[in-house]
Amino acid sequence: MTRFFTLVGAILLVACGGAGEGTGAESGTGSAGGDDTSSSGEGPTTSVTTTNTTGTGIEDPTSGSGSTSGSGDATGSGGSGGSGGSGAASGSGGTGGTGGDDPFAHAPVCSSDEHWTMGDHESPLMHPGMACRTCHSTKEPRVATRLPIVGTVYPTGHEPDDCLGVDGEAEDVVVEITTADARVIQLPVNASGNFLFDTARDRTPIKFPITARVVKGDKERKMLAAQMSGDCNSCHSQNGAEGAPGRIVAP
Repeated sequence: MTRFFTLVGAILLVACGGAGEGTGAESGTGSAGGDDTSSSGEGPTTSVTTTNTTGTGIEDPTSGSGSTSGSGDATGSGGSGGSGGSGAASGSGGTGGTGGDDPFAHAPVCSSDEHWTMGDHESPLMHPGMACRTCHSTKEPRVATRLPIVGTVYPTGHEPDDCLGVDGEAEDVVVEITTADARVIQLPVNASGNFLFDTARDRTPIKFPITARVVKGDKERKMLAAQMSGDCNSCHSQNGAEGAPGRIVAP
């Protein structure tokens, strides 16, 4: 009987000494992109870059990553009959992908906490957020004709009229326009957040429809469809119109 229990014990030790190892990993990232536009008081420049913009929707670029890992090991040896075993197991895995902050989910706010206070004094900085061509077409049609493309870039999606937008001079923000004849125009965003195409500086006619994107460093926000109007803030108002979700927003 003693030999029987000894033999059973040896078998159990051998069974517990099995070995195996494995590794596993997975990762994920997610991104999406979208856009809005604004105006500037500086002269436009041309460049060779790609663009894609519209006033009917916005894509918002976001990205994220994450990882988790774990490891474990087990060993066993023994046996009065000289049997033994060892085993090890390890594993690691990771998942990633976090959504960025949706600028159109913000409540209405003037992010800059600064406003245009000089009324209708003519300036490239004037009335950020307002539909410039619509206003000038009734008061100064000559100016409306002179500015076929004009708008404002903001940091969030529902900023009020006359609130100063993104300081494009400090943050190096530009609005890139691609015309129907594949001409690429870069419009700098000024300290008020405004951008504009001024035919007094560049007399080459703008051929519509146009597409657009807002570029900041290596980030961009694209519009989703070509547009026949360059009065950007007429659709990209505080609450949005004609399918636009709200303001033109910097990436």
